[in-house]
Amino acid sequence: MTAVTEAPAVTPAPAPTGDARRAVLALARVEARRLLLHPLLLAALAAYLTVLLWPGGEPEDAYPVLQDLDRETQLGQLLLGPVVMIAANLAVLRSHRHGTDGHFAVLVLRPWQRTCAHLLSVLPTVPVTALLVAVQFTAGASQPGAVGHGSVFELLTGPLLVLVSAVLGVLLGRVAGSAFVAPLAAVALLAGIFIFAASPEPGSWLRSVFPVVVDEGRRPLPSDLLGRPAGWHALYLLALSVLAAAGAVLVSGGRTRAVRVTVVASLCVVVAAVVFQGMAPSDAVREAREVATRDPAAVQDCERSGATTYCAFPEFTPWVDEWARVTDKARSLAGGPEATRALTVRQKVAALDGPSGISELSPAAPGELTASTAWGGQRELEFAASVARGLVVGHERYGGAHCDARGVLMVWLAIRATRDGETMFERTGDDYNSPGVIQAPVSAISLRDREYAVVQRLLAEPRSEVDRKVKASWAELSAPGTTTDRAAALLGVTAPAETADDRAWMCA
Repeated sequence: MTAVTEAPAVTPAPAPTGDARRAVLALARVEARRLLLHPLLLAALAAYLTVLLWPGGEPEDAYPVLQDLDRETQLGQLLLGPVVMIAANLAVLRSHRHGTDGHFAVLVLRPWQRTCAHLLSVLPTVPVTALLVAVQFTAGASQPGAVGHGSVFELLTGPLLVLVSAVLGVLLGRVAGSAFVAPLAAVALLAGIFIFAASPEPGSWLRSVFPVVVDEGRRPLPSDLLGRPAGWHALYLLALSVLAAAGAVLVSGGRTRAVRVTVVASLCVVVAAVVFQGMAPSDAVREAREVATRDPAAVQDCERSGATTYCAFPEFTPWVDEWARVTDKARSLAGGPEATRALTVRQKVAALDGPSGISELSPAAPGELTASTAWGGQRELEFAASVARGLVVGHERYGGAHCDARGVLMVWLAIRATRDGETMFERTGDDYNSPGVIQAPVSAISLRDREYAVVQRLLAEPRSEVDRKVKASWAELSAPGTTTDRAAALLGVTAPAETADDRAWMCA
């Protein structure tokens, strides 16, 4: 009788340090190439570049505010980050899926060293995404209408998001042997960013633990008013990447002293970065916001053009020529003394609530018009409405719908003073405006249905003829108490009969 015995598996002796290092680097190069050529990543890059290079765009894109654009570059990384996480996770689990884990016992690399190779393989994705961010930001900054200053730390956030996502993919591959975990983690990450990280509380610590902090305010702020802890957030992402990498090596069996020290040190940095991100802005930033909101004249540069003085925050002065173009066009259409009346256009912000503030702009003093910190497209029509209100009624107080000739005159004037004004006015129902309503910087100019109908009929008439009639009848059209019927008669059109819906409006 013959006895059959099984020899125990022989654990290979550790390879010399130099050989192990060369083997780790060789494996890392192979995995890096496979990762960069992964179909998921190539598809995501193609989608990113398609959006980035797609011709056209909105009119607002020609006037980017760079302290907002640097954050917008992070949105594209929300597409690339989860994809890199899944691709890196699949690379780590490849041997498990193919049933070849046992064969690695005869190789010179131990499991933790193979984990190091996978961690090194994700590093090339960082310069690739950094290049995409640089191209996107440079394209925006090269626009003639670009204003403001970008932040290096905000621009680094996108590539660091991809790095931490890729490292988490490796960690999940070592902790869980299922390929379904990484996609679930990616979905959870995106859901958390758009639900919890969009919290309106600027100092909420919960926002700080997500790779991207969604911080969309109503209008851009001057860069010195932001007070965003972008540097601390970039450090947080870097430390989180190191912590996840050290954790992956640790669970793979690399329980060396250096790994343990790295875990503890990176965890301390992560906690410190979260704490500092959740702190309120400095006293200097809060004071600057207070001054900019309540007394903007103290920190603005002013220049005079004709009868109009334009005052703007220093970063936004390149837009003065755009404001002047609209103002001069509106003056050329006006009649009487208003055509040459002295006015001041003052830029305003509502910065007391920080970058995510939802406060409304306060009305300007009599003789002043308000310009916001956004320009292009509908923003141009809204500024023209502010100019028209200043020329017709002389103030920005809101008192309901304009149910008389002044409402017709203001809306007509705003449309005619704006490039593509008629097209944008027709599109107001598709935007956050609504038919017959123009959202001027401080308060909307609202028309009832019958005044709205009169404006539409005026726009259908020959421009030169309507322009002549407006100038000839300016004094009566801009006078309080002139009815809509009288305005229609002066301008050669008819006004529809007043309806029950019209009578239900509160009139200014």
